[in-house]
Amino acid sequence: MEIQNISKQYRGKKIIENATFSICANQIIALVGKNGSGKSTLLKIIAELVDADSGSIVKHRQSLKIGYVPEVTPSHILFTPEEYLYHMGRIRGMTKKQLQQKINDLLELFHLQEARYIRINNFSKGMKQKVMIMQAMLEDTDLLILDEPLSGLDPKAQSDLEETLSILKGKGLSIVLTCHETKLLQHLVDTVLVIHNNKILQADSLNNSDFPKNKLKFEISSMKLLDNLLPLLEIQQQSLLNNGCHKVIAVIKTEDTDQVLLDLLQKKSSIKQLTPINQKEEQFYTHF
Repeated sequence: MEIQNISKQYRGKKIIENATFSICANQIIALVGKNGSGKSTLLKIIAELVDADSGSIVKHRQSLKIGYVPEVTPSHILFTPEEYLYHMGRIRGMTKKQLQQKINDLLELFHLQEARYIRINNFSKGMKQKVMIMQAMLEDTDLLILDEPLSGLDPKAQSDLEETLSILKGKGLSIVLTCHETKLLQHLVDTVLVIHNNKILQADSLNNSDFPKNKLKFEISSMKLLDNLLPLLEIQQQSLLNNGCHKVIAVIKTEDTDQVLLDLLQKKSSIKQLTPINQKEEQFYTHF
């Protein structure tokens, strides 16, 4: 599929401007950016749920099947997964015979065989997310579109879902998703596209000066407390102070900043300065 010069506005506000990229077979693409940057809107345009104002989407195969999973999943479904998938399949015109085999295959693929007779409203968020992806795959899906699939999942559920996405890729699916999880970007995603100032930055732009980053200065009682944050931090300088604290200067991506600050504050770190790296003199957070 080719996304060619897609643009979209809402109420006169520019959301996406001339987005252009390709979606290839057996590829996972992550779309990242600030909240409100247009990630979900672009996903809906690709899924043909929302019309673009201009530009075009060119499918290399007209029979291309697209499955879409929104960020917010229904929380009070009284069906079992088997009942829910059956009804969703019948709505799409699938036969009972088709559905019986497909549902069995999906329950096995997502390791939910033992939960097939349990009502979905009793599921964990991770299990509900799996069911939503399963319904998007009832037909022989070629392209799976996921809006924040790991949002709100505990580490075990995240790991399970990452493994499942890797298996789906191995089966030939292409996947486009939005996410903030750096671990996922590093270990699973093939291509990262960044929405910044309404435009798409290609993956090879991730390390250039156009990609928004922040410089963060902070003090923390022990470097060991940073273990879970190290994938998000590019540490440039570290020193031990007389009071036993460690002074750290690091670079972080803009979309990871809120998560890092929250984590540091919970660890009783003292934030000293946060500065946009591309606006050297413009300091927007300072602790005196």
